Amino acid sequence: MIKNKKSLIKKLRLSAVFWPALCAALLYCSWPLGLILNPITTHHSLASQLEAPHQPYNWLFIAMDVGCGLLLAGIGIFQLRRGSHTRFLRMCIASYIIFGLLAAVAALVPLDCDPSTMVCGTVLHNPSFLLHGFCSIASVLFLLLDIILLAKWARSHQVSWVMQAVFAIILLGWAVFGLGSLLEIVDHIKNNILQDYFITLCSISIIMTVASVEYYKYLQRHKKSLSSF
Repeated sequence: MIKNKKSLIKKLRLSAVFWPALCAALLYCSWPLGLILNPITTHHSLASQLEAPHQPYNWLFIAMDVGCGLLLAGIGIFQLRRGSHTRFLRMCIASYIIFGLLAAVAALVPLDCDPSTMVCGTVLHNPSFLLHGFCSIASVLFLLLDIILLAKWARSHQVSWVMQAVFAIILLGWAVFGLGSLLEIVDHIKNNILQDYFITLCSISIIMTVASVEYYKYLQRHKKSLSSF
């Protein structure tokens, strides 16, 4: 039985999926590397433009997103194959598997134009633009769904005030991104700060969802909640 916060954190660290999940999160958060390898695009275009055919080191950024997606899919499949799971748990795991696969597809179908400069032409005549846009948007929606499901579970079962606080902060971060995006549209703000912030937020969300699923599985095995810490 895990009796305190330190032993719980140690158990999560020693979990077979923790380090792969951390690697997946770091691979997804590639924009700091863009500051070094392609600073002009990083400062003035969408993060997706780092993967465009004409950009330097585009293969590296594509590989990082694909690697993130494959790692998450592998983590999810590994978790699903380890014992029986509730419908809720299968839904949470499936959500970040789908997120990872969609993120990988979006990377493999990179944009060959920059939407922020309005030079992509007619959308209906650009299938790669449609596929990339759909996969990019759908992927983060599945990640958000995962965060909401696990946050609701943590609060309703009162499993840990620390976990509830972290989920509250992450959800607040998603809300800030939504409000910030609306402000950018209304005021025609052109910068990449909000985009970099959101990518970082998604990376944190990746780690939190995988760790929470492991925590949920622990509670299921022991059939009772841990005392709050």
